[in-house]
Amino acid sequence: MPVQAMQAIDSPHVFYRRVIFEVSTSECRVAMEDEHHFFVLNIGHDGQRITSVSSDARRTPWSICPQAERKLQEFVGQPLRQRIAVNLADIDGKQQCTHQYDLLMVALSQALRPGRREYVAKVVGAMHEHRHAELFLDGEKLLDWRLRGTRIESQDAFDQRDLRTLMSWAEASLDDQTLEALYVQRRAVMVAASKGFNLDMIANAGVAMKARAGACFVFQPERADSALRIIGSTRGDVNHADDLLTEWGKAR
Repeated sequence: MPVQAMQAIDSPHVFYRRVIFEVSTSECRVAMEDEHHFFVLNIGHDGQRITSVSSDARRTPWSICPQAERKLQEFVGQPLRQRIAVNLADIDGKQQCTHQYDLLMVALSQALRPGRREYVAKVVGAMHEHRHAELFLDGEKLLDWRLRGTRIESQDAFDQRDLRTLMSWAEASLDDQTLEALYVQRRAVMVAASKGFNLDMIANAGVAMKARAGACFVFQPERADSALRIIGSTRGDVNHADDLLTEWGKAR
């Protein structure tokens, strides 16, 4: 199918995720918001390693999501790095809050670069088979994909790659900035697919275990039934990236 035919033109289903990194010589503050989530992380560092992690889970889909902060303490002592790691051998991402884990993985690199940086992900046709996904860094477009399911059609190195299986290739092949961009964009595209679901119809995470078992901190068999749905936590008023992280000002 031609690339231009894959964009969901005039689709009302548009998903945004906004992520801001504010880095000093001793701290990396990370804020992320989308329709389903709002987290603020404060990460202390000494220029070489993470020295502390605290999490403010301001809006979450499940009642026990904030409890995942205790698992984030596994990042204390992790070395900062110029290039992000796709995985860490001593931290099991599936036992973590997926979204905060991802933010910390990127922060391991961001913390070495003082300043403010902002990612905005936009997915048009978010709940459809054919989608258009873009990623911006400080207003500059880094990625521009059409997707058929999870297969990418693009004018860059990602053409014909599948989001489900590309990370080993990406780690071996991409430059530092593009690998980081992929890490941010991949999660946004995956979360965007939930736009068409009314999560308020699910009483607790245990109900969805057949599809999500073991996926993250909440969807572990020992705690999924106790993860109650927070009714009304999904925002239905996000029409632009400016509607997210409003206390940080307008999106770049």
